[in-house]
Amino acid sequence: MAAALLHCCVLPLSLALLLITIGCVSGEGNEVNNERQSELRTDKTGRELNQAADSSPVQYALGENHAMGGRELALFPEVGPITTGWSERLLGSLYSILHFWNFPLDIIRSPSQEQDEATGHGASTPEDHNILFVLGDSPFDAGNNLYLNESNYPVASYPYGYTYFSNATGRVCDGRILPDFIAEYANLPLIPPSLQPGGDFYYGANFASSGAAVLDSDGSSGLHVLNLKGQVIQFKELVAKWNETLGADTTRQVLAKAVYLFSFGGNDYHNYYEKFYDEDSSPTPLEQEQFVKYIVGNTTDALIEMYELGARKIAFQNVGPMGCLPECKTQFPKFNGSCIPDLLSMPTLSNKELNKTLTDLAERLEGFKFSIFDYFIALMDRIENPSEYGFVYGSTECYSDGNLCEYPSAYVFFDEGHTTQCANEQLAKLFWEGDLSVTSPYNMKQLFEESKG
Repeated sequence: MAAALLHCCVLPLSLALLLITIGCVSGEGNEVNNERQSELRTDKTGRELNQAADSSPVQYALGENHAMGGRELALFPEVGPITTGWSERLLGSLYSILHFWNFPLDIIRSPSQEQDEATGHGASTPEDHNILFVLGDSPFDAGNNLYLNESNYPVASYPYGYTYFSNATGRVCDGRILPDFIAEYANLPLIPPSLQPGGDFYYGANFASSGAAVLDSDGSSGLHVLNLKGQVIQFKELVAKWNETLGADTTRQVLAKAVYLFSFGGNDYHNYYEKFYDEDSSPTPLEQEQFVKYIVGNTTDALIEMYELGARKIAFQNVGPMGCLPECKTQFPKFNGSCIPDLLSMPTLSNKELNKTLTDLAERLEGFKFSIFDYFIALMDRIENPSEYGFVYGSTECYSDGNLCEYPSAYVFFDEGHTTQCANEQLAKLFWEGDLSVTSPYNMKQLFEESKG
């Protein structure tokens, strides 16, 4: 009784002291931020959206996009990670004070803690919930290249990740990537990169690697990458571990219910075309067709290998409009800033061949189901008509040559080859529950529902 009375008396006093402390800290933070904001306006050389007071389309886009999760520029990377917001500081300090006074902390546990207890590792197995495996290239990489390249990796530092995370995570984006949103929609946590030491792969694994290709690359990018073959090998290693811990039968059931998300081909077509361009020539239509079949054929071999291990539900983001990416327009200047025809024709051929191949596999392989998201059309539409989707800039990147825009949410592209968090969220929603005009013959939501069988 005395202990309970002490808690009741001490808690209000602790909260009062806490609010005073938060107010002091917040005040100091505001003064510092105001000083940095002033410096930003005078010293920043990057593009800014608020230079023109009468930019009504810009202001409209900012309002629309910020409602979808955009955030202003985090100031001055040299000061370290973005300062935690007042609400997070309040909760953290409250937790510390209550812990000091030995308050029963179970009454303020977070929803995630409750979920961990409800579906925790000790209470369930991977067969009891959704599982997501991710394989692909840079748009899907959740950080594997950090472990492959360590300090020699440009996206390992600010401003990558700052819109959502407190620091760079290895995602080639200002914030979250498409697989992050898919995981959220499927009621899953962020799926960890497969190379993460001590990673928890209870809900799946992300094997994607920036620069990855279907074919083994020649390393000309200067980065160590996991190509499709390497990612499949890692998947097989995970399966072997599950066989040991869960048993072969249970593992196969888990793999059959899991959904497998893919993004491959863009780097193959880029590398193939680059060799022709360097010789001042272009691949003929026949050469393009043959190369496309070679890429899709090798992809098919990998899918069949995974199918034999138990994979059944396949989701593909098809190859995007490579020829209209800012980086391609810069790299191949003889087109004077126009889209590169061969880097549009090969992805178009590839997407048709992929659809044909997956349809054939679904007819031949028992239980095989697939989803294709028409990334080419969805991204091209945003490049050509950005204002229809709440963007201001469709073909100009936010971050270029060390200059960072103030509002990534106004841009389709964050850097010269990768979309912003806001664009990723829009695209993920189409992949998750889009109709047959953009995602077919199933969308990802339906694949997960099929997984519950």
